[in-house]
Amino acid sequence: MKTAIYYILSAATIILTVYIMSLNELTTNSGAISKTGLEHPLLFVFWGVSVYAALYADVFSLAALFGAKKHFLYVLSLSSFIGMALTLVFKFDSALKLQYYLHCTGSLVFSVCTGLAVFLTFLSGAKKKLYNLISTVIIAAALVADLVLLLIFKQNALIEGLPVIFALLIMPITISINGSNKSERKTADASR
Repeated sequence: MKTAIYYILSAATIILTVYIMSLNELTTNSGAISKTGLEHPLLFVFWGVSVYAALYADVFSLAALFGAKKHFLYVLSLSSFIGMALTLVFKFDSALKLQYYLHCTGSLVFSVCTGLAVFLTFLSGAKKKLYNLISTVIIAAALVADLVLLLIFKQNALIEGLPVIFALLIMPITISINGSNKSERKTADASR
């Protein structure tokens, strides 16, 4: 039942992310998700809250499955929450210098802390299964590639949205794969 909730929350957030990405150009700075937030502020806030909730619900569920220590996740999730709050409250408008810098700082804090939380959570379970190890390597490569693309092309909807979509796809699948073995073990132990 819990796994279904993660799938539903992640799927709904993916659909919302794709929708908000489609409101502007995908590959230009003028199409950045934050620019969409200027035209659709309530949708942007709803999207930001959904993204934060879905990502961290998945992260903490994976951490529990992997038996990872959650202290670092609490710090990263709180920092990420503050970053998302700054992103949602302040406008991505360069004419409003202070708001623009606070928005960009918040966006950077959210992205870095969430990327670290996802990577470190997967890293904590990398030794448990080959699937987890491969996923950890793919996540590391995706984060590095996204950073390089961000430095080259600046913000745009693809560079901002694809890592979110990827994380929201891979984490529920990983929860399902790792959780199914636990339920199989419980059933096997109960039959003894």
